[in-house]
Amino acid sequence: MISMRRRVLTSALTAALGAAVLFAVAACASPGAPESTRDATPQPAPTASTTPDPFPRKPLTERTRYVALGDSFAAGMGGGDETGKCRLSPYSYPNDFTRASGIDLVVNAACSGATTSDLLKHQLIALDDRTDLVTVSVGGNDLGVADIAAECTAGKAVPCRDGVSSALSLLNVLPERLSAVYGAIHDAAPNARIVVTGYALMFDNSNTKSPDFGTATAINAAMNGLNQTVQDVVSSQRSYGVPITYVGVDFAGHGIGSKSPWLNVSGIDAFHPTAAGYGQYS
Repeated sequence: MISMRRRVLTSALTAALGAAVLFAVAACASPGAPESTRDATPQPAPTASTTPDPFPRKPLTERTRYVALGDSFAAGMGGGDETGKCRLSPYSYPNDFTRASGIDLVVNAACSGATTSDLLKHQLIALDDRTDLVTVSVGGNDLGVADIAAECTAGKAVPCRDGVSSALSLLNVLPERLSAVYGAIHDAAPNARIVVTGYALMFDNSNTKSPDFGTATAINAAMNGLNQTVQDVVSSQRSYGVPITYVGVDFAGHGIGSKSPWLNVSGIDAFHPTAAGYGQYS
């Protein structure tokens, strides 16, 4: 069944890890910043002429030890054939990437519903100094994005408005939480390259005459704020020499409301990518 549903990864995740930002198993990561300097304030990155890229471009091999961390988007919820309370799917993007690259997925420790706190408490045990690659998707549940989307699309105007406002206000505390997560990952897997994935915008809101245009725009704005926050913290950590990079996710033309959405639109998996969506991570 996997062979029938297997997709060729032409996304930026594959481009980043399969060609442009590949790493050597034997390469040693640059030391991370001291805990006192791993703050949430984005710092200007040193110029390329004076500072080497902390994320080397060297080949992946079948001996590359890969661990996936994060929330439902890393677990693959919505991709189909999910198992266990964490709703892990064989069609998650970590599994897709592993099949395409031939590397060794030691474990996908991601779990649906996980927040930054949950990751720190329960997922770091999957890492050690033999880990070569870590991908992580986390932060959305700290803001309650999926719950907000459900309330908004259900026509609950007040909860929708309050939820979006709350999510935007929480962006102020999210950088500190993300900084703690990325620093802890680097400490637990000091020889690993860390790839942080963003979140796709949920709605295709190109039709300004749609009655749902305002709701879709508000939710997408919250997602954009989340992604920018994630990217800023990654840039800050990278400027300290942490081997970390950010990979965005683009579902343009395939959001909810489009003719061929890459997100589930109903049921328990609503607002999570389909198998096709995970296969097109970019």
